[in-house]
Amino acid sequence: MPTQGLSLLAAGGAIGLLGGNDIGVFGMLALATRVVTDYGKVLASVRPDVYALPESLLPHPKESIRQALRSLLKRMPLDQLELREGLVRGYVYLTQFIPDADAAIIAAGQAGLTGMSDADDGLASQANRLINAVKADMERALEEVRELRPYDDL
Repeated sequence: MPTQGLSLLAAGGAIGLLGGNDIGVFGMLALATRVVTDYGKVLASVRPDVYALPESLLPHPKESIRQALRSLLKRMPLDQLELREGLVRGYVYLTQFIPDADAAIIAAGQAGLTGMSDADDGLASQANRLINAVKADMERALEEVRELRPYDDL
């Protein structure tokens, strides 16, 4: 679960990210830290064996969380491995939050595959397509986040 690094950040790790006394930077980092902290609380409360989660569980819009994670990763020194790893995991895991209707299809399709419901093959097939799309999004997110380096595009 990606919450360990996010929890460390919530405990005050963002203060060390400041490059100076710029209040604008501090405000941006404080907001990003708050968004990521709220997201970390959601991650701590979800079951890790659920493959796709409804976006309605997110405390902020998905794109706001993505941008907050990117902002913090751009300020996080490379030697802060534990914090960076938590942020990277959170960034990639964010792709698992999908529109609520799609999450419901996946849940119903998985229940049908495990024999827990009478879901038809069409629903299971649709769920598999959505799961494959989530997997592809996770791979893209991992490639994207690997390219982020501290202080790029600040």
